Amino acid sequence: MEGAATPETGRRTRAALAEIPTRLDRLRVTPLQPVTNLRELSPALPPSYLSPAPSPDELCIQQRGRKRQPVTWSPDIDTKRNSTFHSTIRTPPKNSPGRTSPPKLGVTLRSTPRKRLLLGETERIPLTPEKIDFSDLSTPQKFKITSPIKGTPPIKRFRLDKTVEEFRGPIDVALKGLSPTQLVNMIKRITQHHPEIEQEIRREMPTPDLTPLEEKLSYLKSNIFKSLPTSRLTSKTDSPAFSRASTHLAAFKKCLIEQGKTLIDSQHWESVVKYVFLAWSYVRATPVWDNQPHNAHRKQCFKALINFCMTSLKKGSLNKDVLIDTQDKLQDLVADSEEVQSCIKLIQGRLQDYL
Repeated sequence: MEGAATPETGRRTRAALAEIPTRLDRLRVTPLQPVTNLRELSPALPPSYLSPAPSPDELCIQQRGRKRQPVTWSPDIDTKRNSTFHSTIRTPPKNSPGRTSPPKLGVTLRSTPRKRLLLGETERIPLTPEKIDFSDLSTPQKFKITSPIKGTPPIKRFRLDKTVEEFRGPIDVALKGLSPTQLVNMIKRITQHHPEIEQEIRREMPTPDLTPLEEKLSYLKSNIFKSLPTSRLTSKTDSPAFSRASTHLAAFKKCLIEQGKTLIDSQHWESVVKYVFLAWSYVRATPVWDNQPHNAHRKQCFKALINFCMTSLKKGSLNKDVLIDTQDKLQDLVADSEEVQSCIKLIQGRLQDYL
């Protein structure tokens, strides 16, 4: 309430907006009349009132202060300002008495970065590969980049003596350190120099040992079952279980195919047939999934083993007893894959030749 005094301060207070309604008429502005020239509206005012000139003290303060930035920014002005600062430090004076000009190193120092960029504009390397003409044979020499940073020096290769010191230890110990390729090359050179030894090596050559191959297949098969869920409440042949074991299934299939190809390349045909029956039992022991597309690894393994068997029957000269034994064993595999029938027909045709 206006004019009321509070007991604490003893001042008179009034409402904040008490006198505003009485002054609203004075605050109205007509925006339809643009102000074009103040001199025309008030010609009697002196020019110094419309644009007051700064005082001498203010001019002195402005001159002593920092230089103001230009109103319109230009990169050329900033580049020139920065280049003049760097040129006073880096670029030596041309005709300074008492100094000798440094030797030219092939590239003259420029006063501004802009000139340095324009200097090698014609030899600039394109950044995008589509602009490089790789059909030109001189392209690698044309765009050769020389880095000012020294690269790592090339590794110095020590010259190996052509004559290797003869190994004086046991021969079986020395052969364990050689790779299969080294052993093959060594035996091949010996048989070329001594042809009579080749017949002895053929007589003493044993059949391939399939025990390491079986151990590797057994290890990979155990990884498949270890990856399956152990809870009794979850299924071990559904899609989530397959997703957990898919990596191990792929590793098992890859190992099986690589081992079979190694035996095929060695042309031990009877060992190839033995490997087919050995690996077939491990493939049969893998899980059968609820979703049929998930059994693709299993079918591909069976198909690869059938191809190995067909190759050994076509290229190998197996005797009659081996063919009969193989036919009897293949009869038990028809339930896993119908393509086994092709191997059985091929064996029956071979047995007709012995009659």
